[in-house]
Amino acid sequence: MAAITPVPFSPFLVLRNVTAQASTGQTDWISVPQWVGSIIVTFNLTANAGTTPISTVSLLAPDPVARDDTAAVALFTGASITAASFHHYALGPSFTTAGTDSATASASVVQNGPIPTTIGVRVTNDRTTGDETYTYALAITFRG
Repeated sequence: MAAITPVPFSPFLVLRNVTAQASTGQTDWISVPQWVGSIIVTFNLTANAGTTPISTVSLLAPDPVARDDTAAVALFTGASITAASFHHYALGPSFTTAGTDSATASASVVQNGPIPTTIGVRVTNDRTTGDETYTYALAITFRG
């Protein structure tokens, strides 16, 4: 169990900008302002290398009382991304779900769903053989 410490608010946040990251990934927790009507997460995987380089992006909602990551649930989990590509994920209660994520091509996915008061953006990187590295940018935008 890990306590959730959200990053400071801004309408546009660059959560990660990494070069040759050699880890299994991370989760960034963001406090969502009350006025937010939708969230857009962008994941731009510009390079990956190694035996089994696979990245996955998930949007999470934590237990709002406990505020730790043991009870987090996935609002959306993207494809297992295996090639350099750009991914755009939009979440909002007034959206119609559309689009399909892709493992090898750039993709845009719109997901109908509630927006929690704190949202987690998790990047999971495969490090099965230990030689995989990932270069990417991860950002979130809040829209009214």
